[in-house]
Amino acid sequence: MNVYYYSIYKPFIKEFITLKRSLGYKYNNIEYAFTKFDQLVLAREELNIGLSKELCEQWCVRRLNESDKTWYNRIQIIRAFSFFLITLNYSSFLPVLPKIKNVYTPYIYTKEEVESLFIACDNLETKSTCYNSMVLILPCLLRLLYGCGLRLGEALSLSCNDVNLQEQYVVVRNTKNGTDRLIPLSASLTAVISDYISHRKHFPLRRNTNLLFVHPNGDSCDSHKVYNWFRKILFQAGIPHKGKHQGPHLHHLRHTFGVHSLAKMAEDDIDLYYSLPILSTYLGHTSIASTNAYVRLTSEMYPSILTKVNNISPFLFPELYNHDNYENS
Repeated sequence: MNVYYYSIYKPFIKEFITLKRSLGYKYNNIEYAFTKFDQLVLAREELNIGLSKELCEQWCVRRLNESDKTWYNRIQIIRAFSFFLITLNYSSFLPVLPKIKNVYTPYIYTKEEVESLFIACDNLETKSTCYNSMVLILPCLLRLLYGCGLRLGEALSLSCNDVNLQEQYVVVRNTKNGTDRLIPLSASLTAVISDYISHRKHFPLRRNTNLLFVHPNGDSCDSHKVYNWFRKILFQAGIPHKGKHQGPHLHHLRHTFGVHSLAKMAEDDIDLYYSLPILSTYLGHTSIASTNAYVRLTSEMYPSILTKVNNISPFLFPELYNHDNYENS
């Protein structure tokens, strides 16, 4: 669908969207949001480039029945656009982002629980004639999810060519945010993947496939089956499941990786001004804001590092600080 703008910001809006997408931001439906902004600019008969305080205040008024997330994102987009204008040497007002309550708190596994999950995985059994079982896949898959902080879809999309055992890294392609990223592997995780690949070579594959994680018959792995198996693993590990939408969930291994990594870097006296961008890149976030959520979670589980994170300023990384990628699932 073609979208047209008619205000003085027409060329700037197009340039802004093009720039953001070239940097890997998907910015879905962003054109629609800017049509509303464009209409407001026209209605106010704005003549000068650079957002005025009055324009921003009018835009930031919360709409009837508007959700917290929609309201926040709508303001954040215009704030990012205003910052873009500032980089072009225009004087532009930066609207303040509203403080909204984040009701989502992911389950963070303890290190002991993670170990219990791995043991439960290793002890799974299936019938020898069951060629579509995931028993041979799960020990490696779960360790990869936790050891690299991958999303399940990213792990299941890996091909054998994406794994470099000699250089100890994996390449994750076409991620949630439309980018590729290279993730280093620890020596222990490299050994686990190497062992799995050795067994995979002996799978009685009925079809030729280059996917890393496949059933012994060559069928690709279904994410729903992985979730169902994970419920069994939770039970075997003695970790209670609180019910639908409450967890703990498989995806919480990714959040656990984030918290444990941040805590480890703090314990190693790595300045969090450095560790936050590192973790953000590692997780494939397009914003420090998404990674910043792990600061609160880490300080709750490891209060001793709280003093190290109190003074973190997101404005130290303005090119990364963008709120459109808060990850809660």
